[in-house]
Amino acid sequence: MNQSELTAPSGQEADFTEISYLIDEEDRLVWAGAEWEEFANRNGGANLAPEKIVGRLLWEFVSDETTRELYRKVLEHARQGATTNMFLRCDGPAQRRLIEMIISRRPGGKVEFTTALLSTKARPEQRFFDSSTPRTADSLCVCSWCNQVRIPRGTWHEVEVAMECMQLTHETALPQLEAAVCPVCAAAVDYALKTSRPALDSAA
Repeated sequence: MNQSELTAPSGQEADFTEISYLIDEEDRLVWAGAEWEEFANRNGGANLAPEKIVGRLLWEFVSDETTRELYRKVLEHARQGATTNMFLRCDGPAQRRLIEMIISRRPGGKVEFTTALLSTKARPEQRFFDSSTPRTADSLCVCSWCNQVRIPRGTWHEVEVAMECMQLTHETALPQLEAAVCPVCAAAVDYALKTSRPALDSAA
């Protein structure tokens, strides 16, 4: 999903244990577990409540073509019977989160995404990841996998370093978030797909 949809208002972010959701053979969200709604409510994500997302295409929540292409590969892999484990970041303004995402096939062409929280680490509040921060017309790319930010010179950095490099630390309004995938994470996803194999009973 878009990084901008996952940002939390300052002071409201909270953690989860495990979040699951299911898409059908047409890539429509058909189910979201109870903890999805709890996490969305605690993190200012009322627009992501189950009743507002079920029935919608997964691709409505993935804005950039690079991320879409990676997800297409992951879904194709899953529907062939291969379970894929990937490690991602899902940061809040004052917290780093490391999560594991498990993508696996279900009957009828469905695919289940299960996201487990592995660790959290507090950090000084980063207003760039705060949904209540005023935004300029400019935008900065944020990797959907590792949450690093690409600065104008083309290199990727943790948000603290990126804000410092661009002298944005004390600005009132900050650029908008634009979802992307950094080269390191793109290569990691490709490797995960190449090293996971379909199950022996790979019939749909």
